[in-house]
Amino acid sequence: MLAQMMIYRFKLKKEYRWWKNRLILFFLSVFVIWYVDCLPDELFDDSTSTVLLDRNGKLLGAHISEDEQWRFEELKTVPYKFKTCIIQFEDRGYYKHWGVSAKGIARAISQNISAGRRVSGGSTLTMQLVRLSRKNHARTYTEKGYEMILATRIEMKYSKREILRLYSSHAPFGSNVVGLNAASWRFFGRPPNELSWAESATLAVLPNAPGLIYLGKNRDKLKAKRDRLLKRLKKIGKIDKMQYEMAILEPLPDRPQDLPNLAPHLLAKCLKGNLRGKTTTCTLDRKIQIKANQLLETRAAALRENEIHNGAIIITSVETGEILAYVGNATESGDEHSNQVDCIDAPRSTGSILKPILYAKSLEAGVITPKMLLHDIPSKFGAFAPKNFNGGFNGLVHADQALSRSLNIPMVHLVNNYGISKFHSDLQDLGFSTINKTSRHYGLSLILGGAEVTLFDLSNFYTRMSQHLKYNESYPIHFKGKRKSGGEFLIDQACIYTTFKTMLEVRRPGQDNQWRMFASSQKIAWKTGTSYGFRDAWAVGVTPEYVVSIWIGNADGEGRPGLTGTQAAAPLLFDMFNHLPCTESWFLEPKKSMREVDICAESGHRSTQYCTKIAMERIPETSIGARACPYHKRVHLDKSGMYRVDSECASPSEMQHVNRFVIPSTVEKFYKAHNADYKTLPPYNQECMTKLSEHSIAIIYPRNKQRIYLPFDFNEERRKVVFEANHRNNSETIYWHMDGVYYGQTSDIHQLEFQPDVGKHKLTLMDENGVQKVVKFEVLGK
Repeated sequence: MLAQMMIYRFKLKKEYRWWKNRLILFFLSVFVIWYVDCLPDELFDDSTSTVLLDRNGKLLGAHISEDEQWRFEELKTVPYKFKTCIIQFEDRGYYKHWGVSAKGIARAISQNISAGRRVSGGSTLTMQLVRLSRKNHARTYTEKGYEMILATRIEMKYSKREILRLYSSHAPFGSNVVGLNAASWRFFGRPPNELSWAESATLAVLPNAPGLIYLGKNRDKLKAKRDRLLKRLKKIGKIDKMQYEMAILEPLPDRPQDLPNLAPHLLAKCLKGNLRGKTTTCTLDRKIQIKANQLLETRAAALRENEIHNGAIIITSVETGEILAYVGNATESGDEHSNQVDCIDAPRSTGSILKPILYAKSLEAGVITPKMLLHDIPSKFGAFAPKNFNGGFNGLVHADQALSRSLNIPMVHLVNNYGISKFHSDLQDLGFSTINKTSRHYGLSLILGGAEVTLFDLSNFYTRMSQHLKYNESYPIHFKGKRKSGGEFLIDQACIYTTFKTMLEVRRPGQDNQWRMFASSQKIAWKTGTSYGFRDAWAVGVTPEYVVSIWIGNADGEGRPGLTGTQAAAPLLFDMFNHLPCTESWFLEPKKSMREVDICAESGHRSTQYCTKIAMERIPETSIGARACPYHKRVHLDKSGMYRVDSECASPSEMQHVNRFVIPSTVEKFYKAHNADYKTLPPYNQECMTKLSEHSIAIIYPRNKQRIYLPFDFNEERRKVVFEANHRNNSETIYWHMDGVYYGQTSDIHQLEFQPDVGKHKLTLMDENGVQKVVKFEVLGK
């Protein structure tokens, strides 16, 4: 019986050991499975601040994270000085343990027993990383054990370098400052890799007691901790005696500094897009951005006396299309003056800033040659009566001068000849995204500010224009990433070159074009614009390296006297160029698309056999088909030379045949006021004039003293009417005037559209010989 009981007990013990081993193996297996997968894929999923860096990694600005912490994206590397400091202060055996330091724990237990309270936790940097990832759970023995286990797993998953990087990126540095990168900028205004030994030591002791940075009574404790660490660094040979003595003299930071706010409107653009919570390295150059900010604020301060409060600057690189400076507004104008508005993206009336585009496209279409004469006389196009800024008239003016002097009337005539629908389509194709209504909506005022564009689109156009001329390719401007192809640029290179050459002649503010006398003065093709009512002032300047675009005005659209492109924006433009690297080079002429052509020196048209002065000029090949000179004619005079005659009233043997520059008399009075050497054409003798007047011009409609009723359309606008005339020589040009205002000219088919107001009017027609025909008519009201 006893033997049986012993056998039974033996079996029970054996079975117990078997189950015990199985249970141990089971729990060990469970633990191993849990241990292998105990860490999340990412230790931290906290929201981060939106950070904007310049092209060289310098901080431009930042916006606090969604949880109201200044927490930048994780560091890529930990700077040597901080790495040395944090290891010597927190975990000297960092590179020797596997997440848990038995020596450190034993020391902590001894210190806690001696002090009678908890004064040390014995945590390694890896264990502290665990606590940070677990959002600082309560410090219990159970939690401490859990941290030890996780610390060993972290050591298996991550390298020592990676662990240190994660810790430095998420360690607390006081209040709402998290991570070395944010702390470095908040306390010292510099990136971590530029910190001194003293600054690195200060930050190294903060995660252990982050409250020390704020409380005045703890400043001595903070300094004592920092200095002990510096002494330790000297002792182990990381710094020498002189470095140590200099370091302990460095003051502690008083309080967190404000982060740079150099590009607030570009930062706001990042926040609105898919860059929120990310660190974006943009194309801006911090030095150029700072200078652009300073110059705009200086200019804005001067303009504020005239109640002009807002402005914007955008600077781009011609070579890369990168935006180098983005100043969306004058920040010191205050919220009451809408300084938060990004004026770079705000649609504003163009004024004259689109005139170079019309000039270039007209050259490309063969509508003009560079110096072709354009009409500059009182003119009316339906109900639209453009005026020059100075209120004067030149009679006729060369196209390049009309552009360089920004004359309105000649440019309206030019866009009318080129075609308003075509020009409207060109602007859309060239990237002006805010021109989104029909050409009929804008009408001919499109060239004088009838449409709105953004400073961004304007800068994009002139940058691509410059790129196409210099590199024969173009790409959109951008503030991040690599450049992208912009496709074909729709203006001929030779026409761009000629346009820029003309824009060089625009008179610089306060210099009377004497800038050429100075060898140091760089060539800048530039243009200004002023919108109706003095609401917007524009200036854009181009060199082979840079495009500077400027807008000045009030964000609420209030106009102010003196708010013109020349007075308000141009001085800032040249100040900005004076602070950019200067070069004496200029765009190379695209020789393959330029041709030498005989040009009439007086009219700027292609010369004819009657032109008296001819010059050889290089012009775009596309403009060779422009109209030949219509002004120089073969004139027949009597023997005295005092009267004109023709074959109906004089024998050819009694005539003198001379070539003369002939312009219509309605143009002549304005032209002669600016050209004293112009010789008026002699009148016809009485016999010839009588015969010419009888049959030269016949006005078919309206008849003399006719009363006309013009109904209104659905928009309550008076309908237009077509007037018609005949000339005995259909190829002769007839010039149409109503009430002393020029409306246009016709050849071959003599019909012209008018929109006269209610009341009495006088219609005057004149041909190239000076023969006139006049009728009076009346438009009736409702």
